[in-house]
Amino acid sequence: MKFRLGTRGSALALAQARKVADQMRKSHLGLGVELVIIRTTGDVRSEFGEEVPAVVGEFSSALEEALIKSEIDGAVHSAKDLPTIIPKALLVGAYPERVDPRDAWVYRAGEKYDANSLAWVGTESPRRRLFWSERWPLSRFQTIRGNVDRRMERCQQEKEWGGVLLACAGIDRLGGVAQGLTMERLDVHWMIPAPGQGAIAVQCRRDDQKSVEMLSLLDDPNVRSCVTAEKSFLQKWGGGCSESLGALARVQPNGTLYLHAGVKGQFERPQRASLEGPIREAEMLGARLAEEMRRG
Repeated sequence: MKFRLGTRGSALALAQARKVADQMRKSHLGLGVELVIIRTTGDVRSEFGEEVPAVVGEFSSALEEALIKSEIDGAVHSAKDLPTIIPKALLVGAYPERVDPRDAWVYRAGEKYDANSLAWVGTESPRRRLFWSERWPLSRFQTIRGNVDRRMERCQQEKEWGGVLLACAGIDRLGGVAQGLTMERLDVHWMIPAPGQGAIAVQCRRDDQKSVEMLSLLDDPNVRSCVTAEKSFLQKWGGGCSESLGALARVQPNGTLYLHAGVKGQFERPQRASLEGPIREAEMLGARLAEEMRRG
């Protein structure tokens, strides 16, 4: 039997897809997994200019379309790129793993960024800009897009830049920072990650029972609960992955789920709050925290 696994063509996307493919082969002896590379609108946008706004689902919609058309049997995504509402014909069959969800400050080795620095900070993320400015209010930002390896290359080349803000997960999955760069992992209580950051999501068709069963063997229930709470918060608050919003859930030693979130509050300053509850109520927990934060 052959399973056609759709993926974007970036180095990071392929690394994630190969990991999923290996897990599928181990759990289903004799299964052949073919990687099918699909170009998304987000990949096209990353190649041109620096000022085009992000579109919800730009890194996932082409994969979902191919899945609905039965051109592939499954699709691998970075969970943070998936919209909170996906096509009814599809479901997330597995959240196989989550690595370090933190953000990273990547800069040239030997150089330090201080409070009075006029060096540019490379990021297009409103969330990262919001939290970074809380600690470094004089910061100037430069929009930067493209794949993780391209962003690190820009960091090396642009001497007027102090550094770039990236996800630790992408850097780690690619084997670390490029030579000549240093990476500092940022505290999640300050720089709250994007919902789903660091997690892999694998979609399949809802009516494809065989694929649903195959992917269920890869699913990590704790990762699913955490991502569910974070995405529920995002959906209730309103907006997409480009929002000035962070949310991170963690399973506690006692089995409960702790959700910490941050949004843009009054006077353009971060507003933070947290909530803890039963892991089986992950979706409700995210929605409840959003409601409480709206009430202030």
